[in-house]
Amino acid sequence: MILLTLLFKLGVRFAIFNFIWFFLELVHKVLTGMRPPFLAEQYILKAIKYVLLVSITFTYCLDFDPAKPTYALDWQKLVPGGLILMLYLLGKFQKQQEQIKFFGGFQLPLQQRPYAKNLEIALLILSAMTFIGLYFYPQLTEIGLLHWFESNIHSLENAFLLGFIFQVLGFLFVISVLIRLLKAFLPKPPKADPEQMQDTDDFTDYEEISDKQLD
Repeated sequence: MILLTLLFKLGVRFAIFNFIWFFLELVHKVLTGMRPPFLAEQYILKAIKYVLLVSITFTYCLDFDPAKPTYALDWQKLVPGGLILMLYLLGKFQKQQEQIKFFGGFQLPLQQRPYAKNLEIALLILSAMTFIGLYFYPQLTEIGLLHWFESNIHSLENAFLLGFIFQVLGFLFVISVLIRLLKAFLPKPPKADPEQMQDTDDFTDYEEISDKQLD
């Protein structure tokens, strides 16, 4: 139950963060004249997005003990929170790969944004290293930009209508993760051997011919 609650809470935070980031990207597009971004520009912005998302996730798994005062790491939230975050980012990476294969198979034009598979993998590595780095230096979560995101996330989460919408998105996030885990652990059906299928077809043809000859 604790894991499902954590999964739901992080799903809500991911949805709100993407909502805020959408408007920040919109401002960037307006300032750059709505032109498609360059490759370096695209991945610098994406690296900032991933680092911020990792930091917000880590902040949720971090407690502050006012009595000492020190940071207290909640391992019941920290370890599964990091795994949920990486599963979320890996899911986005796999979805991009599936879209590229789909468009390539039908020879459809790809999106205007530049894409590089190696840089996408580098972003995943950067995200994992950032999460580990924050474990050793949790005070880095005290920067003003993260406080601004945290304040807006709490405001939107407690909003009347938007808060309900984000909770629905968080619930859908839980369902999608559970379905993905089921697909990963359920045994896959064995693939048919092409040679065996060919032998079966030959045997069937032979039976049909024999019956005609007997008639």
